[in-house]
Amino acid sequence: MSQISTNPVQDRLWSKDFVLTLLVAHFIFTAFAGLFTIIPLYVVDRGGEIWHVGIVIGSMGVIGLSVRPFAGRWIESFGAKKVAVIGSAIFGIATLLHMLAFNFWLIIPARMLQGIGLALTPVATATIVANLAPVHRRGEAMSIIGNAIATASMYSPVVAYWLFSRFGFEAAFIYTGAAALIGTAIALRLSTFQPTAPSSSGPATKAPLISKRALFPTAVFLCYTVTTAPSSTFLPILVEERGLGNPGLYFGMMALVSIFFMAASGPTADRLGRAAVIIPGMIAVGLGMFMLTAATNQLMLLAAAFLTGGGFGLIQPGIQSLTVDRTPPRERGSAMATLQGAWDVGGFGGAFVFGPLAGVVGVAATFATAGVVALFGTAGFVVGIAKGSGSATQNETGVPTGSVD
Repeated sequence: MSQISTNPVQDRLWSKDFVLTLLVAHFIFTAFAGLFTIIPLYVVDRGGEIWHVGIVIGSMGVIGLSVRPFAGRWIESFGAKKVAVIGSAIFGIATLLHMLAFNFWLIIPARMLQGIGLALTPVATATIVANLAPVHRRGEAMSIIGNAIATASMYSPVVAYWLFSRFGFEAAFIYTGAAALIGTAIALRLSTFQPTAPSSSGPATKAPLISKRALFPTAVFLCYTVTTAPSSTFLPILVEERGLGNPGLYFGMMALVSIFFMAASGPTADRLGRAAVIIPGMIAVGLGMFMLTAATNQLMLLAAAFLTGGGFGLIQPGIQSLTVDRTPPRERGSAMATLQGAWDVGGFGGAFVFGPLAGVVGVAATFATAGVVALFGTAGFVVGIAKGSGSATQNETGVPTGSVD
């Protein structure tokens, strides 16, 4: 296993590898976010019905859920750099393959390949950031990588939708595929660190596929990721039905707001504790879902984006930091994989559930259902904190070492 070592008293966060990692995270999510406004319309264009949209969107998570648990172990075995390179390359190639689909069923294999890429690269980048960050600046570091992702969501859905409306679906897929491959090129420039000597206490045990210490924050985060399912699946359709304009405006506003909230929430979580940002964040997201249910004009759409963006900006640094707090250094890759598995179960798995639900109760009702789930997650987190489940279990006295490559 390869390691990166840092000085326990060093406050330095910014480095070449930190910046390169932020860029890799940014470009993989530029590709992913650009598809928010394209895939639902592409499914319909290729002969699919409304309920088929959920199947196509959710298919990405089926393979992701199978692959993601292994990402942490592969990071320990092969290094985070290799995992990031392979994951972003797979995502980019799979995105370009969408152009070959002449019916909506053929979109599914390309989405599943994307699921492999998205199961690997974000786990690798999150692990690198967790290992590079000094302990007392961990929340800040998670805010920074969160903002690297959020800035992609701020512009990419709008750009992709504009390219589609002006030049067709092919232009949008070329744009998003190229973004992921730019991330691959940047990941290749990450440093390679020399392996450390094996422990004298005996052979090292393999990192677990599922981190038990990450299960509580993952359960809470799952209640957030469920809210992304109707947004990624039905928002473009809801916007078109109600004449609310470019659906990319919602994602752009959401990302813009999350940037400002995230910049403050990481340091706040470091000073006041993780619950100080997670609880209000979950409540805001729930309210944003209810606002989308009732949205009849563009102002209400943007207000909902403000709430969901602010909520995510609060939740993301807090929940990632809490996960790292509870996890020993060697298990961090697995912990990040376990936490991000919530995207597969809630975000993509939720698309499977909301697809048929929308056919029965209507598209708008799926947003209200997601809002109830978010508030349920808030209550569960409060109960967990009261019972001690939400406290950190890893007592660290200095900056740990962890796998980067």
